[in-house]
Amino acid sequence: MSEAGKTTVAPGVELAWRLNDFTDGWTEPATVMLLHGIAETGDAFRTWVPSLARDFRVLRPDLRGYGGSSPLAEGAALSRPMLADDIAALVAALRLPRVHVVGTKLGAQVALELAQRQPPWLASLTLAGVLISPGHALGAWVETWIDLVERTGVEGWARSTMPGRMGTALAPEAMEWWAAFMGQAPAATVKACFRMLPDLHEPEHLERIACPVLVIATVRPAPPGEFNQRQPAEEVQRWQRRIPRSVLRKIEADSYHVAATHPDECAALVRGFIKEIPT
Repeated sequence: MSEAGKTTVAPGVELAWRLNDFTDGWTEPATVMLLHGIAETGDAFRTWVPSLARDFRVLRPDLRGYGGSSPLAEGAALSRPMLADDIAALVAALRLPRVHVVGTKLGAQVALELAQRQPPWLASLTLAGVLISPGHALGAWVETWIDLVERTGVEGWARSTMPGRMGTALAPEAMEWWAAFMGQAPAATVKACFRMLPDLHEPEHLERIACPVLVIATVRPAPPGEFNQRQPAEEVQRWQRRIPRSVLRKIEADSYHVAATHPDECAALVRGFIKEIPT
């Protein structure tokens, strides 16, 4: 079964979503929500669905300003709390009692914001590719990236930054697909996301996260080049240890966007992780 819909989460704001459920009809499956990154939509997780939807209801929303969700006006502001509020409102509107949240890139920032609030519906958290301090890692590039978008469009920016995002893990045709896919994102939303990056620092309250947490990270050194977005493995381990009920799983790759470069491995890790959590 596959469904699609739109849900009002704030005055004048709707989030579009897709739900895939191929579980046995006599079961009561848990819900897994997949949160995408900058210049993406829920379709970024399309390759995750076959692995997860046999055992879970898989919900893929488009974050505010992306895909089928309400657009942003040029110059509009976004914030991590605002995006987290949208997701919390979506969970409430859909009456989801328990949700396993998976976030990558910007979606991981939203997931971390939610987890620190300790909502009763949050069953677990998976971070599949996250910069714990985007302000430190990416802040210096914000003006350059905005200029790239204004001069070459979102696709031009995506193409210029793709090697620093994907490393050497993808074939040329896959890199081309991702550049075209990300290039469809609205420039106003992408620039709004860029503008909030300098204010995104390592969360103060990682120790407050009460649910089980899976961190998926790559371990190979990133290749030299411009806009390298990968953090050292020892840095991931440092902040992961701040989260009480967390485990770290490593993938042999040099990418930052591990959810895109290694979707099958990531989905299998998430599937196994959730199945071990007591219901």
